[in-house]
Amino acid sequence: MIIVVCNWLYFKNGLGMKNQAVQVRGMWEDRLNAKRVILFALVVLAISIGCGFSDLHAAAKKRPNVIFVFVDDQGYYDLGCYGATEVETPRIDAMAEQGTKFTDYYAAAPICSPSRAGLLTGCYPRRVGNQTWVHRADSSSGINPSELTLAELFQDNGYATACIGKWHLGFHEPFLPNNQGFDHYFGLLHNLDPVEVVYFEEEGGVPLLRNGEVVKRPADPAELTRLYTDEAIRFIEKKQNDPFFLYLPHTMLHEPVGVSESFQGSSKWGDYGDAIQELDHNVGRLFDTLKRLKLDDNTIVIYASDNGRGPGRTAQQKIRGRKLSTYEGGMRVPAIAWGPGLGLQAGVESSAVVRAMDWYPTLATFAGIEVPQGRVIDGRDISPLLEGESEFVPAPGMKSSLNATVPLRRRWDPAGEWASIVKRNEYNNAFFYHGSHGALAAVRWKHFKLQLNPSLQLYDLSEDPGESKLVRNRDMLRKLRGMAIMFQDEMRLDARDAGEFSQATYTSGRTMIAPETLGGLNSKLDVTYARYGERTLAMNIYRPKDAWGTLPAVVCIHGGGWAKGSRVHHAQVAQAIADRGYVAATISYRLSGESPFPAQIQDCKAAVRFLRANAEEFGVDSKQIGAVGLSAGGHLTALLATSGGVNELE
Repeated sequence: MIIVVCNWLYFKNGLGMKNQAVQVRGMWEDRLNAKRVILFALVVLAISIGCGFSDLHAAAKKRPNVIFVFVDDQGYYDLGCYGATEVETPRIDAMAEQGTKFTDYYAAAPICSPSRAGLLTGCYPRRVGNQTWVHRADSSSGINPSELTLAELFQDNGYATACIGKWHLGFHEPFLPNNQGFDHYFGLLHNLDPVEVVYFEEEGGVPLLRNGEVVKRPADPAELTRLYTDEAIRFIEKKQNDPFFLYLPHTMLHEPVGVSESFQGSSKWGDYGDAIQELDHNVGRLFDTLKRLKLDDNTIVIYASDNGRGPGRTAQQKIRGRKLSTYEGGMRVPAIAWGPGLGLQAGVESSAVVRAMDWYPTLATFAGIEVPQGRVIDGRDISPLLEGESEFVPAPGMKSSLNATVPLRRRWDPAGEWASIVKRNEYNNAFFYHGSHGALAAVRWKHFKLQLNPSLQLYDLSEDPGESKLVRNRDMLRKLRGMAIMFQDEMRLDARDAGEFSQATYTSGRTMIAPETLGGLNSKLDVTYARYGERTLAMNIYRPKDAWGTLPAVVCIHGGGWAKGSRVHHAQVAQAIADRGYVAATISYRLSGESPFPAQIQDCKAAVRFLRANAEEFGVDSKQIGAVGLSAGGHLTALLATSGGVNELE
């Protein structure tokens, strides 16, 4: 089996990942677009023994598709099925009737960027260094390339992946969607509010992008919901025979609210209500597409908001608070899970406390993917709840699902003051509210919520969702305060850094690898792999110091092969790849001035054979050897992937 994947310099895998911050240093090479790092083709040659293509295709068909509709700034009561009378949302209401509607579901944060980081990493935003405010266009940070996003988890396991909509998670090359696990991207990297559009005034406005290319500038908020859905439908149609993960983070309902002409004046709630009804219509288009393509019985659809918007509007709608706050109105949001064809329960209203981070291990379980060992996240596998096996999330020790034990990877070393009053499962099931500035503000366990500032205030949300009546319960107050202190200790010890981009100019003008990265690698230089008379071909081999056992290998094929290329030109590429948990070898080969084609591809194949023959010495998994290449090296990489069995090229 041959799998060809296009990627950038910064690519990741579930194996051998590190938790340090990644610094990207250096200036872009002059011949490349200033917004891009080195683009190369990553070709993974996976050798399957005893498994034909038809078997693989049949296995893939059994894996469910996943669509995650992520709405921006929708309040708890702002759908018909959640009590809204000002709008009609028949398609989303039908989704709730055929699935699970959550009454106590929480976004990871009360503001855009941290909320998205929490969803895609399965972690509290604070654990991954993305807890504070939002990433503006001049932000130097984003999701660390060492994190394994949900998209990468699916991508690494054979899923086609797409992000269609608003990103807002960092804007330098390592942080962009195509470098965070998404094969395809279409949408806006930014908001359209006045605070962000000012960055783009000289360029003509915020651009609508497709895989880095400008589709339209400036983007028109009134057409985004339709355009995103059009693109999503095209992706589904294109990938209907493959398992896919579609992340659809709508720009709406963020200000400025945009409504197409067809929906203007359609609700009783102004532009906001009109935009909700347009969203509902386009959610319906997704379901219609699934039915038309006969994918509805093999697809899971999740609908949720990234944070709250405002308080209730009637006496029955008691939740208070707005976006940015840690009152319930800032973080408790609508959420619906649908998948009756795959055994997910239908027509159920669940009061279980569920958090955005829980989708990561849960969706992985439905796809049959185990969260890689050593990956510490905060999400819990709620698949037994969604399948109707339990009303609440089973304890990890019950091992009732594929990723049930993932929470046990979190630190558990309670101080003596708290050890007797906080149990491990209670702690893992608690929800820790963080404000828009990143600080811990409240703790919820079961139906009790403890606000931490300006003084300790305990509420019973089952009786008082409006947080208006203080509860006197000394034991519960002490338990939740203990949880808060334990969480602070956990984050102090285990929180990871955000990705941080810095660009420094070096006299060589070439991209440099951080010293701490180089210090983590073993290297073996000038290893001879072939001789032609007096001409010796060699490779430099890099491997992470802290990795045990065999690792996948990547052969790095330099450019300029027709005239003046050299393997030293790919040293930084090889070092960056090795830092991600691979054996990386940058090779020399005969240039066109030395020998005519096909000598060059024959040399590349000789390098692969050498690594395979010496796999034990270099710690290489001989069945997982791939290649990357730039310019002429890219052509050779493609030939390496497609010319097996062609005698003239062996």
